[in-house]
Formats: sequence, C-alpha cells, structure tokens
Amino acid sequence: MKSRRLIAWSALAIASTLACAGGAPKPAPTHAGSIDVQYENNSAGATGATDAAAAAFWSGRKDLISAPPPPKPAALALPKIDRFTLPNGLQVVVVARKDLPLVSFGIAVRAGGYDEDRDSLGVSDFVAAMLRRGTKSRSADDISRTIDFVGGTLDAQATNEGTTASCSALSKDTGLCLDLLSDILLRPSFPESEMADVRDQMLAALASRYDNPYELATAHFDNQLFGDKHPDGWVLTPAEVAKIGRPQLEKFWKTFYRPNRAILAVAGDVDVARLRPLIDKAFRGWARADVAARPTWTIPPLTGTRILLVDRPDLTQATLLLGHAGIAHADPRWYAVTLMNYVLGGSDFASRLMIEVRSKRGLTYGIGSSFGASLYQGAFRVSAATKNETVWEALLATVNEIRQMKTDGPTAVELDKAKGYYAGSYPFSLQTAAGVAGAVVAAEQHALGVAYVRDLPLRLAAVDEAQAQAAARDTLSPDTLLVVIVGKGDVIEPQLAKTGIQVERINFKAPIGAAERAAKPAP
Repeated sequence: MKSRRLIAWSALAIASTLACAGGAPKPAPTHAGSIDVQYENNSAGATGATDAAAAAFWSGRKDLISAPPPPKPAALALPKIDRFTLPNGLQVVVVARKDLPLVSFGIAVRAGGYDEDRDSLGVSDFVAAMLRRGTKSRSADDISRTIDFVGGTLDAQATNEGTTASCSALSKDTGLCLDLLSDILLRPSFPESEMADVRDQMLAALASRYDNPYELATAHFDNQLFGDKHPDGWVLTPAEVAKIGRPQLEKFWKTFYRPNRAILAVAGDVDVARLRPLIDKAFRGWARADVAARPTWTIPPLTGTRILLVDRPDLTQATLLLGHAGIAHADPRWYAVTLMNYVLGGSDFASRLMIEVRSKRGLTYGIGSSFGASLYQGAFRVSAATKNETVWEALLATVNEIRQMKTDGPTAVELDKAKGYYAGSYPFSLQTAAGVAGAVVAAEQHALGVAYVRDLPLRLAAVDEAQAQAAARDTLSPDTLLVVIVGKGDVIEPQLAKTGIQVERINFKAPIGAAERAAKPAP
C-alpha cells in the first residue's frame, strides 16, 4: 500500500568490514552522525579450528549432488505484437494467443496521485473506486450482474503513476468486455448513493495502517524521505477523504482521463483484423485533450543519518525500515543496480543481508532490500523485524553489509548467480499473453519500449563486475540514512541514546505527516 494511497495497482551507515562473523560489536563512530561499528575478533582460534574441521569433512567427497548450471541468458521469444493508434490518440497493443478461449483487456491511463495537488489529495483513488459504481446507463448492480453472468472480472485501481481498468472473460464475450470497459471509463456517473460506501472503505484503510507496523513504518518513511512537497511524501488524512465530493471527482475525471494519455493492452484469443473496428467503435466517443505537464519533483537530500522511533508499547518485536533516495526505472544504471541489490538483499536466503543478519546472527526471521522500478526517482529500502532488545545490533549488522557492498561491490561469483536467477525466472513471469501485454504497457509507460521486455535477461547479463561495483559506489549511501523503527520505545530508545545520531520519538498514534505533527502534536 502506498503511504497515502488506499488502492494498490498491478524493497544502514554502519561499519567497516566484519573481521569475524561471531565478533562482539564495539561502537566506534568514525563517521559523524552515522551508524558505525567495529568488530573485535575474540574467537579467531575457535573459528580457524572450526573452518579446518569443516574443510576436512567436505574434502574429496564423491557422494554429493552437484547443482545444475544456471540458465544461459537469452532474448525472450515474444509472440507477435500488433500495435496501432486510434485517431483520438489511444494507443493499442494486441498480443494474440489461441491456446485458451480467454481474452483480457487492460487500459492504463496517466491519471493518478502525481496529477493531484495538495487540495485534492485522494481524489484519484476515489475516482478509480467509483468507476464500477455506476454509469449513465448502468447502475452498480447492473454492472456487477452483467460481468458476473459471463463469469468475467471487471476492476479499476489507482496508484501515483496512473489508473488501470481491466476486464477479462471468455473470448466469446469480447464485445461485452469492451462495452463495459469503455462505459465505465467514458461515461461514469459518480452516483452520490455510492460515495458513502467508498469513503468508508478509504477511511477504514487509513485506520488500519496504525494496526500494521510495516504499513505504519512505510507511511512514515515515505513522508520523511520524500517530504511534504513531493507527492510520494504526502499523507492522506481522514479529513481530506471527508471533503472529497462529486464535483472533485468529475473535475479530475474530465481533466485527466483522456485517450491520448492512455494505452490499451489486449491479450488472448482474438483476431486483430476483427478486433480493431470493435475497439474503434467502443472508444470513438472518447475525446482527446491537452493536459498540463506534471511538475518536476526532487527528493530533499539527507545530510546525515537520522532515526524516527515510533513508539508502540504493546509490540514484542520491532519493525525496521531504512534507506535513502534511489533511482528511476529508466536510469541506465538500473540493470547494474538490480544485480547488485540481488546480491545485497534481493535474493531471499542467498543474499548477504539474510546470511549475515539472519543465518549467522539470528537477529531476524527475514530481511530484504529493494530499489524498485518507478517512473520517477524512487527509494532504496531495507526492511526487517527484530526483537526490541536487539534493534541496535540488527542495525549495526545491516549497515555493515551495506557499507561493505558500497566499498567492494559484488564478486564475480555473486554476479553470475544473480544473472542466472533472472535468466531462469524472468521468462516464467511472461508465459501468458496477458503477462506479455502487461509488461509491454509497463515498459511503454516508463519510456523503455518493447526491446526492454524482450532483452531484459541479455541486458542484465551484459553488466560486468566493474559496472556492478560502480553501481554500488554510486547508489548506496550508508552514512546518510533515514531509519524508521516501530516498536517498544522504552526498550529501544536507550540503545540509541549514546550513538550521537539524531533520534525523534513519537507515539504511534501521532500524525504521520511531519508538517501536521509539528502543527498539531499528539497528546
């Protein structure tokens, strides 16, 4: 869930390299205002003896099963992709596949949270939720009965980047799917009788984030990192949901729901020659219009490490979320960064963070990192959960791995494993025609093109060790981190008190927005 969005659409500065995996941490702040540690090697003899015994045990064994070699990266064999553009500017992508009598329509409209302003916060989510609630000729019940009768699905969801509406059914019901999809997009009525229910759902989602430590940490992290002048940092409040009325919905829809800002993807058992006139008829009445360009946003730079401690006394474990500004999906470094992050924390039990923080130290059940694939500059994030009593130790171990990765980058062996993973797993995500169509649309929206979908394994395979090391040096900042901790404050705060790092402690019920909190602090 987004920090302020309610409907989702289709992951520290600490130390010098560990001298010994089992050493005890000894704080030694060599980086001002950062999380830093050195480890004393108090068990070198025992460790050496253990390593020697292990080597002797495994040496010369003939009864071991060898792992199969990783798949070789190759360009994806995409099915035939047909493309055309309607006179009103609507782009259409068709991926025909006859193996199953199914058809899937998905339309992505550039109308989302990035098109809101501070006075219309939440309206894009509200509009998307209302599309199925009634049109000029159909009530909400009519729409549900019609799609349910043919065993299909019809849905609409919004994110900051845009809104997607989709319809899937048997291929014999292609015309019906097109009729319903075009009806909710071109002729929504936004009935007042349905608005209360949508508003209640949005308010319930806002209230629920206080019951989910990870969602609460994410909301605070986004607000703190992106700031109150960036849409990714805005925090939707109950008061803002309450003031959304029908005029705001109609204004947003009329302004931003335009065919020249949309891409329609069709996948499944279709004939392009017969389909094109049906699409033209369904969307002919959708008028194009020029829309002002989105503003340019920047992420405020971090000047040092700072910690926000969100106190929730009833929690038996703490949730940690830390990171800093990341990169956009279209950044040329994205391929090298993706491989580097796989080694760091993006590969489940094989990642450095899982090995060091979980397997060796037993400080968490799971930990992972991500850079994401966002339209605009996103965030680098590391998330984990640990006991309240081991928060500082977990932070030290985590940031130490980030620092080591920044210094040395991934090894050639680690890089090869990462490339093998993507070479083997990526094709499985595009086995269906709908998967291919969705990937093509997503690539188009991020200005990457069809070549990105086809050649992703090859582009990742082309990254060499020097490029991956440069990506680590350029995109990891262990000395300037934002850390959000949701846990038992009375146990955690003493661990942070002597570190010299800026720490702000708030109650978990305090307003999430920093500006709102400053203006109206919680009791």
